[in-house]
Amino acid sequence: MKRLRYVRLSAGRRAAIWGVFLLAAVMGVSYSFTSEGAKPASAVQFAGQELEPNGWCWQVPLIGGKLDKVFASPATLTVQKLGTLYTAHPAITLPDWASYTTLTIQNAYGSIVFVGSVSDYQSFLFPTNGEYKAELSVWRVPEGGMATQFEGGSTGSVRKNLGLEKPAKPTGWYRYAFRFTLQASAEVELSAERVEQGGIVGLRISGMTGDAAPTVETDLGNVQCVRAADGWRAYIPAAYNASSGGHEVNITVNGETITRSIIVLPKDFGTVDVEPEPDASDAANTQFRNAVWGLYEAPAREKMWQGGFVNPVESYTTLVDYGQVRVVNGRQGSRSNSTKLYTIPGEPCRAPANGVVVLAAELALTGNTVVIDHGCGMRSYLYGLQTLSVSAGQTVEKGQAVGVLGEELTMDFKLGSKSVNPWMLFQTSGGLFWKENS
Repeated sequence: MKRLRYVRLSAGRRAAIWGVFLLAAVMGVSYSFTSEGAKPASAVQFAGQELEPNGWCWQVPLIGGKLDKVFASPATLTVQKLGTLYTAHPAITLPDWASYTTLTIQNAYGSIVFVGSVSDYQSFLFPTNGEYKAELSVWRVPEGGMATQFEGGSTGSVRKNLGLEKPAKPTGWYRYAFRFTLQASAEVELSAERVEQGGIVGLRISGMTGDAAPTVETDLGNVQCVRAADGWRAYIPAAYNASSGGHEVNITVNGETITRSIIVLPKDFGTVDVEPEPDASDAANTQFRNAVWGLYEAPAREKMWQGGFVNPVESYTTLVDYGQVRVVNGRQGSRSNSTKLYTIPGEPCRAPANGVVVLAAELALTGNTVVIDHGCGMRSYLYGLQTLSVSAGQTVEKGQAVGVLGEELTMDFKLGSKSVNPWMLFQTSGGLFWKENS
């Protein structure tokens, strides 16, 4: 009969073994007590309504990422009904953890009208009113990771986080399916209903379907709409010589015409004594018309300015101000649509705001001339430079030198063909800066 041998373990080995048992016990307890509540909260909204996930797959790390537990519910055919929505761009609200999204929208006939990310959706307007169905997937993946690295399919299998994240966080997705009826109509907002001569009224059109640009008709000037994030933007000038009183503004959107009214208030710009100027030649006038007048009706490009404009001249004395009545030899003449400044020769002439140079040339009537298109029909006209340092087609930034000043500079700021008060642009007041970031 063999004798049993007893092996005496060292204290260190006994502690190690107990540590393994203890770790296994802790991991087992952690695994068993971790519930679906460990998943991130869904917290996704469409048009202010909470979306209900109809499928998910989440890998939840345990014990510092040493162990994972997967919670999965394969996507079903359940479609959430949201009812009737009244805006052409229902907003999507995502939770803070969202890092990757896919969105597909179909019309009642099964045709796809949108496919892309939620970020892409921010510039989307529904083409028509009607019935729609949408499918949305919202992922959380580690920073630097991609959704394609994680399977998360109907089987519920999710690949490891590949060491991309320490400490590890839940990785996975929710899926949502929902349908709704779109019954949108245009909403028109004005920055003001009363404006002084020389001012600008901002116009925002939102809530309508389709990408067809609205049209704006008013006797205040040629107004063009430009696409914005939530619809369309336009700016209405009240020139120095706009008749005081009420003016109708007719906005036509998808065949529907909405009428608003703007009251123009008279403004006393004062008078200024000036020396008589020699008559320009017919050739000079013709050259100016051919070079400049076509810009008044040119198609409006996207808005390029941000914040207030800067005076193109740093040091100056005002000779003739915007709107002033010129007095020649004691007799009142015409009102000025521009501002003439006495300047220091050799100093730079600056771009008032971001834009594209659409004219840089020497004209017999106005000397070296620069015209900058700032978007939405807003353009600055700078006359009488000593030299030019830009060319047509060049993009410029606010404050950038576009030429060198001579003794005088004439500046004219126009919305379409109507001149507006430049000092309001420099002071960041008026409708040109209304809800600028919305």
